[in-house]
Amino acid sequence: MSKAWQDFLSSEGFERIDSATKLSDEDLNDDPEDDPYRSKYKAREIYLELQEKLKHLFEGDEENKDYHTINAVLNLKLAINYIDTEELATGEEKILKCIDDLEKFKFENNVVNVYQHLLNNLGILWSARRDYNKALKFLKDAEQQYLHFKEECGSAPKSLQEYLEKPWDEDKIEHKRNLEFEKTYTLTLYYMAQVYAKLDEKELSAEYCQITLERQLEWNTYEPMEWGLCAATLSQYFISTDDYTLARHCLACAEFIYQEAIDKESPDSSEEAKEKLQQGKADIERCWIKYGLALIESSKNSLMYEDGAPSLKTSHEKFRKFNLEVTSREEQVTDQMVKDFTEARKVFLKIQQWINSAKEFYALDGRCSDYVEICQDHSTAYKYLAFFEMDLERQCKMNKRRADIISALINELNPQHYLLAVRQLMFEVAEIYSQMLDLKVAILQDEEVRPTPHALKKINLLAQQSILKYDAYLDTLKPMGKTEFPEEFASEDVRPALVASFSKGRLHSKFVTPDVKQRIANIQKSINCYKFVVDYCNKHPSIEALVPEELNICQEMVALLPLKMEKIRQGAEI
Repeated sequence: MSKAWQDFLSSEGFERIDSATKLSDEDLNDDPEDDPYRSKYKAREIYLELQEKLKHLFEGDEENKDYHTINAVLNLKLAINYIDTEELATGEEKILKCIDDLEKFKFENNVVNVYQHLLNNLGILWSARRDYNKALKFLKDAEQQYLHFKEECGSAPKSLQEYLEKPWDEDKIEHKRNLEFEKTYTLTLYYMAQVYAKLDEKELSAEYCQITLERQLEWNTYEPMEWGLCAATLSQYFISTDDYTLARHCLACAEFIYQEAIDKESPDSSEEAKEKLQQGKADIERCWIKYGLALIESSKNSLMYEDGAPSLKTSHEKFRKFNLEVTSREEQVTDQMVKDFTEARKVFLKIQQWINSAKEFYALDGRCSDYVEICQDHSTAYKYLAFFEMDLERQCKMNKRRADIISALINELNPQHYLLAVRQLMFEVAEIYSQMLDLKVAILQDEEVRPTPHALKKINLLAQQSILKYDAYLDTLKPMGKTEFPEEFASEDVRPALVASFSKGRLHSKFVTPDVKQRIANIQKSINCYKFVVDYCNKHPSIEALVPEELNICQEMVALLPLKMEKIRQGAEI
């Protein structure tokens, strides 16, 4: 009996399985748009025919363990086929039937790897259904399946692939079985990392991601491009916990392994493949950018809110560094908090280098949204660097550079197509001009001499530029063709709109003019801006919590400024 099914698989079964695999993995790319699953359906027919043939060969011996196992393997292939063709319920039914059939054999040498695959695929299925807790349950079962067998047996079990391929060479079989067993477990860990991320269990997700990457290196089962991008993504978790040593290490390793993909690129590679490779490189550079920005920001915050030198968090004990020699890549940028302008500038220059390189792929023409984000990162880099600069004039120049970057970007964007981005950029450049104004005022105060007409003109110009940008931002909130604001702003626009009006009120009071009428007009404009905030909050009381400090100041100004205006009219100064 056993020889009959083995003979069948050797003579034609394995060949037919190869045909089904080719249909599912390769030929589907040529399926017409109106019949996208044609190759999948053909592959399904082959699996069903093989099942019928094996059922016939095992007729009268249906309780045979070999039959249950081979049938489960084919059912799993069918289940994946059904899931791929969006027939999830049928796919689930197939897998659950296999689980039920193999339950009593699940820790046996010939079954354990098959059972691992079944549980992994149930995890994938429930993740696709967005029931992540249920997905996690099956993946944890797969994890325990591996750990139990590893502890109890130690040796490598028969691989699922052995049921689908011609017999392996005896001298290689132990190694290949071990490799497949470990690879299946690595996939379990990889899926668990994804599910934990969906459940917002960031630390567990990072832990399982790190173990996955480590095992892929250990067993040499990684794909360089994918590994590099995953390691770069992992770095972002460590950045979020201020662990810059591990974040930098992950990025250095990502760069190191990704270089393998670049080195292996064939001149005959398709344009799509070349583009994908370039994009991955740019994405790792963007992760480096985030690293640099976060490091300078953390350093800035530490100096602002803590006494003494900025501190650095120690590395997580449960996370280990990868077994890769990446010292030279790590040493290109510090992992320590920066304490002064010289140290901050070194990080800033690396950020600029990564920005310029990333822009080679993420250009304005074709990848606009990403280009905008990179330019905003550039502006942020100048902003953080300016904090460490003690010279106010140099701070002003850095903010001028920020304004130039953002203004140039606004001029390039079509507001109809990129309205949200344009709004954000207008608001940002308005803030920058306001900051430059404050710096110019501070410079004049430090000089303790009568300001020159040129200096006063510069202050007025900066105030006007900031107001114009705030007005441009606020105009985008008005309904198309209307001159008035809506009765109620969209929830995401409420705070920015009120802050913009509040800021305009403050800016109108900054104009320097000897003309009494103009001074009174400016105060009235300030009152109007502050009153807009007060009136809006009175109409929508729930909004007050979004702008508590601004509202308090606006209420005070609405009460005080009319008195100031009246005294100016009477020729008196407060």
